[in-house]
Amino acid sequence: MIEEQAIVIKASKEHVTLEVVRTKPCGLCGQVRGCGNSIWGKIFSHQSGLIETRNNLNAKLGDVVILGIDETLMLKGSLMLYGVPLLLMFLGMAIANSFVTHMIEFYTLMGAVLGLSLGVMMIKRAINEKMQMFYNEAQLIRFK
Repeated sequence: MIEEQAIVIKASKEHVTLEVVRTKPCGLCGQVRGCGNSIWGKIFSHQSGLIETRNNLNAKLGDVVILGIDETLMLKGSLMLYGVPLLLMFLGMAIANSFVTHMIEFYTLMGAVLGLSLGVMMIKRAINEKMQMFYNEAQLIRFK
């Protein structure tokens, strides 16, 4: 189980809203709190790490808790985030390459760019629509 420290910023009996506290600084800018300067942060509209999940520890406002998420969910998310755009890029290359007889490299490159762009747009849309599903998988493990 992957564990992260979080602070309760809103609490009720059933749900809590947490702000994830980074313990390691960002490799790009050295910030501990979300700076949003990374390429992926800009593409996917990086926002602060607010997560709403079930309050199974009866946490109160201001409590510091340990939040856990299963490694397999992280692996599936990573595979989706990187695998889908790459797969569509290669598929775009193969389709473009099969339909042309002259200037093959140019059309193969255009197919790759089109496939990659389509993959990134699909992932961005899926993340915007289904992010709460991933957040619901996170669970409070213990108090810090």
